[in-house]
Amino acid sequence: MKRITLSLIAILISAAAFAQQTILLNDSWVFRQFDSQDTWLPAKVPGSVHTDLFANGKIPNPFLGCNNMQVSWIDSVDWEYRSVFDIPDSFNNRELELVFDGLDTHADVFLNTVKILRANNMFRRCAVSCTNIVRNRGNELRIVFHSSIKVVDSLAAMMPFRLPGGEWAYVRKAAYHFGWDWGPRFVTCGIWKPIYLRIKPKVAVENIAFVTLNANPQQATMLASFNLVGNADVLTIKVVDLDYNKDYLNKKIRANGDEVDVKFTVDNPKLWWPNGMGNQNLSRFKIMIYADSELVYSKIHEVGIRTVRLVSEPDSIGQSFYLEVNGRPMFAKGANLIPPNFFVHSISDSAWIRMADLAAQSNFNMLRVWGGGVYAPDAFMEECTRKGILVWHDFMFACSMYPYDSVFQANVREEAIQQVKRLRKHTSLALWCGNNEVDEGWHNWGWQNQLTSFVEAPNELWGGYQQLFHELLPSVVARYDSTRCYWPSSPMFGWGNPKSMTHGDSHYWGVWWGREPIERYLQKVPRFMSEYGFQGAPSVHVMQLFNDGKNMPDSAQLLCHQKHPVGYQTINEFLQREGFKPNNLYEWVESSQMLQAQGYAHAIEAQRLSSPYCMGTLYWQLNDCWPVVSWSSVDYEGNWKRVQHYVKNLYKPVIAGAYLSDSMLVVKAVSDSINPVSASISTLIKDVNGNQIAQYKWAVGLKPNVAVEVGKVPLNRKLMTRNDIYLDISIYFDNKKHFESVYYFTRMPHKTILQMDKMVQRLREKVKPEQGMQIDTK
Repeated sequence: MKRITLSLIAILISAAAFAQQTILLNDSWVFRQFDSQDTWLPAKVPGSVHTDLFANGKIPNPFLGCNNMQVSWIDSVDWEYRSVFDIPDSFNNRELELVFDGLDTHADVFLNTVKILRANNMFRRCAVSCTNIVRNRGNELRIVFHSSIKVVDSLAAMMPFRLPGGEWAYVRKAAYHFGWDWGPRFVTCGIWKPIYLRIKPKVAVENIAFVTLNANPQQATMLASFNLVGNADVLTIKVVDLDYNKDYLNKKIRANGDEVDVKFTVDNPKLWWPNGMGNQNLSRFKIMIYADSELVYSKIHEVGIRTVRLVSEPDSIGQSFYLEVNGRPMFAKGANLIPPNFFVHSISDSAWIRMADLAAQSNFNMLRVWGGGVYAPDAFMEECTRKGILVWHDFMFACSMYPYDSVFQANVREEAIQQVKRLRKHTSLALWCGNNEVDEGWHNWGWQNQLTSFVEAPNELWGGYQQLFHELLPSVVARYDSTRCYWPSSPMFGWGNPKSMTHGDSHYWGVWWGREPIERYLQKVPRFMSEYGFQGAPSVHVMQLFNDGKNMPDSAQLLCHQKHPVGYQTINEFLQREGFKPNNLYEWVESSQMLQAQGYAHAIEAQRLSSPYCMGTLYWQLNDCWPVVSWSSVDYEGNWKRVQHYVKNLYKPVIAGAYLSDSMLVVKAVSDSINPVSASISTLIKDVNGNQIAQYKWAVGLKPNVAVEVGKVPLNRKLMTRNDIYLDISIYFDNKKHFESVYYFTRMPHKTILQMDKMVQRLREKVKPEQGMQIDTK
């Protein structure tokens, strides 16, 4: 109770101080199409033009039916937002500034008709001095948002050639807004984060972070870093451990520059561990900072003491890729994360938090924040820290070459500095990655062939790529977040290159894009699988909400909610291969979810049972941003697809699997527990009526992250060809069953497989959504 009370008091004091110094300007906004005589309509801030138009009844719900195809006109025009506000007398004769936490994207900002800002980056925070412009009453704040499509065309016209990849590359805006193979195209605009007027402090401390330089159970060396805004000659920095009432730091230093670093040591620290490897111990450090004897900062920080290192080194196979936490190798288990709603302003902190909770509930220890979305909010990172979920965080670059001029790179540098400084404080942050699939696109997707008419273009573009991803971004990480590792591009090699299986991380898409059989996952095992996947339908309820009543997924509405060009054809081709013959929409949903679950099961088992050769599996993707047929394991409404139950089971600390080798069924097991495990493994051959045909048992000792062969089960030809039998594998230790899995010997009819799917059948776990523009279910 003492801990909660102290934290609450600190929050209340901080909030009260903030309120006295700031005016939040999120109310009383109106909007209309720019340079028109249209009536001003009420707007919500934070918000976007699409959600504001929908709230005012000007467009239909773009998430329903084929409405997403009817609103493309919105992104081709400019929009303006307007608000009028007063300031209190206490703000008189003070130095004031307007702070814009997020404008999407290209905008001119006017205060009392004076242009004070030209914004051009969705991911940047902007602060503008306005002391001589603001007045006590009737201040007009007006923001004109320029069409991103027009901006793209204008910037592209200034170059002699079009950038290979996507049009999003020209603007610093979420790439998925331009449409993806799992999401719609709404190139929206608006005030997507708060705006406030504040009294500019004489001296302020910002972006404070506690990071671990080195640690063991006996001692840890910590670094406190922060930005100093304003002028001060002498700083006094005090750090107190509230749990042990111990002073760790009481030091005076000369203020020298805006970035301040101080070290201190902690004896006998309780280390923080990822989910499944140990406890998520958090130390409570209270830091007080005095500038020339005046207290300018005082706050309690909950800090996990741990070290994380990316080990990517040449070896006898190729080049390793794994994370080492507190000196111990970790097998990464998780998924890729996209924004939980297309319109990111409408995603509450609780919705982001539920993503971290879902991961922990499903035995994850890692999530990858994908580079085509947005930078993760602090609330999500904090919950990942509490739940033991490490975060691989891409910078926001994906699937395109990017401009290489000095203006663009200067814009990116400021973006990167702001985001690195903001996120470095989080214990959960493990790794920075420069981009998603840009290196692969350049070498494998024919981009260079698009430039054959421009002799100098390939060298210029690749030189710009090197500057951005091998110089600029790693230099920012090294300067402001030196304890985190940087990886330039994911994957290291494309899935068509043999080195993708032996070097670094891999995105293997042969099973989906290449239409290779699901069993290919058993052979295609890389050192670290950071992307792979197979599509599956959302719940029947979600499908029915955007369907026109037809029985199968070939109606116009269902096609509008499948953004992969041949998504339905690919699913149906695999259903036919695997012997599924759905007769109606319900059976099609069930069959596609079973097919997806089987695909992920093959991949995860093969990867985990190949450790330490393979040391990570992050499937694509955990969630959806709107109702759609996609690779997600949880649909837009929060319903668990069948695959999520499979993943939860296969991400348990100790698992076993089986595969056929000639006439033998080989059983393997692995543990990712940090301590050795002694287990008993039982295999039962049964028929669908529950009759036991044979049983085998083994005792096995498992070392951390070392897969071992447990035993072999002989199979005669008669057993191998029967389609009514299956293998049940169970693992027991600590006097209870910890794992169970089922294996089929042949492809079996749809209804038989559903009957045998006893672990997940009729389970309907759901994460209650809290998202904007929900489907109207009434």
